[in-house]
Amino acid sequence: MNYAALSLLTWKTLLNRLYYTIGEVSQITGIPKHVIRYWETEFTDLKPMKNRAGNRVFTAKDIDIILHIKRMLKEEKYTIEGAKEHLK
Repeated sequence: MNYAALSLLTWKTLLNRLYYTIGEVSQITGIPKHVIRYWETEFTDLKPMKNRAGNRVFTAKDIDIILHIKRMLKEEKYTIEGAKEHLK
């Protein structure tokens, strides 16, 4: 699914879901899956649950945290250590 071309109504429907896969989160946030997995090891606030199959399931709160980390690292030019301190 191409998330960049979604209408506002579709976004509202999508954001009303309880859980998202790592692939969906990657497309929504524009962050590659391997980077999201790495950020899980670096940022203690980012702890997605795992389902019975062991797959990560992200909530809207997790997506907000990822977008906040992205903004700090990409736009505000924090280092990973600086972003960790800011999140504390």
